Amino acid sequence: MSEALPTLEVPEPECPAVLLPTPANLSNMFGDLATLAEKMALAEIEEWKEEGEKIKKILDDVRKLLGPYDPKFKRLEMVEKEWEIMIQRLIEEYPMYIQSQILQLISKIIPINFQLPLLGLEIDLIKLVTDRAYLNELMAEVQGYGADMEAQIAAFREGEWKDLSEEEIQAKIDKLRGDKLEAIYALLPDEYKLFMGEYGFDTADFKGKQIADFIKNEATKLQNALMTGGATLLIDKFKVIWDALGSPTLAGLPLEWNAKELINEAIERAKDESKEELLKALEEIEVAGFNIMDLLGGEFTDNVETLEAKIARIQTKLKEFEANWELFIIKTWLQKVKAFLDAIGLGAILDWALLDFCDFMKLMGIPIPIVDLSTLSGITTTIAGASILPSLSSDNNPSSGYSDITTTAGQTNLGSGDDDTVVVNKNNLEEAFTAYSIDDGEIILDNPAAENDQYIVIPST
Repeated sequence: MSEALPTLEVPEPECPAVLLPTPANLSNMFGDLATLAEKMALAEIEEWKEEGEKIKKILDDVRKLLGPYDPKFKRLEMVEKEWEIMIQRLIEEYPMYIQSQILQLISKIIPINFQLPLLGLEIDLIKLVTDRAYLNELMAEVQGYGADMEAQIAAFREGEWKDLSEEEIQAKIDKLRGDKLEAIYALLPDEYKLFMGEYGFDTADFKGKQIADFIKNEATKLQNALMTGGATLLIDKFKVIWDALGSPTLAGLPLEWNAKELINEAIERAKDESKEELLKALEEIEVAGFNIMDLLGGEFTDNVETLEAKIARIQTKLKEFEANWELFIIKTWLQKVKAFLDAIGLGAILDWALLDFCDFMKLMGIPIPIVDLSTLSGITTTIAGASILPSLSSDNNPSSGYSDITTTAGQTNLGSGDDDTVVVNKNNLEEAFTAYSIDDGEIILDNPAAENDQYIVIPST
């Protein structure tokens, strides 16, 4: 009789319909499955080996779906960490993707510069989240594996390295790549400079991850700023419509807290304490009524862990939350100005603002549920905990507040109105239309309309 298969309880492979998904459940599930698969595949019991191979096949298929988020470690083999990074990057891309779609709509009316100069690089904000090849090239470049570096290495092989042994050549290649990475890493803000051996762990792969995290975070912050600035320019451009609708101003920005300051304060409080006390200080950070562990979705089941990795995880999540909370405020405000967006032809912005994480996963071609565990023996699931920030609802949109009128040939009456009614011809949304009079409470055009002339009539508020 064969020995019983190992059992494993993992979080449910959920697809949360929320605005702020948490990474712990999915990260723990994939990390635990990957660890179990490796152990079973190496077992001497044939039944275990077969089940381990089945798990590995399922994970390989999912990893292909998550390929754009794969850290592609060059030197390390830390399967759990790779899954954690992939899930975190999937979650990070969700708000960035929404931002990019909204900004592209705004840019049809207001010119927007999508270039971000950072770390000596020129980063395209739109390509960063929509062009997989561009993202892969960018990440390869910062880690010393870019096209320019490969060309330089090829030239050295044909020239001054041609008489060296392969071992000597590899040492020189490693130095070239390392120098490239370290030069960019040195430009990071201090709070990102982990994995330098201070807490016992120094690795190029994780330094590359920190660079990628910084780029993504700065891109998200800039996109939020561009959205806020773009909204301000739209309001100024279409001030007649904005004032007539009496739309609410954008409140709640800038934030009353700052992720960098919160992290620095926690580190300062525990700087003379043990590593464990430092981690505890970071885990006790609270923002906007949420504890950092709530934002992570709970504890991570790490079989291999370092203090640097734990600190980096908290830091990454806190900075991501800072950017996403700004986006949440902007999204909530966009709902309240639906009438304005509709009137200026940008109502599609709200469709993106209402897009939740589950919808995003479907857009990215990731099936729901992301993995089917029903064919595996010994695997049971637990119900996930509460999610953060439930979705906005189209039911919360205020009423339109205006009439959208398309005329017939010869039409002269645009409906009821008074001296405080604002009329705008859609051929010129920036100025009030005045070629009419009010006759017994009716808007009468000075000249009969042509067929399909379009007007916006905004009653007095």
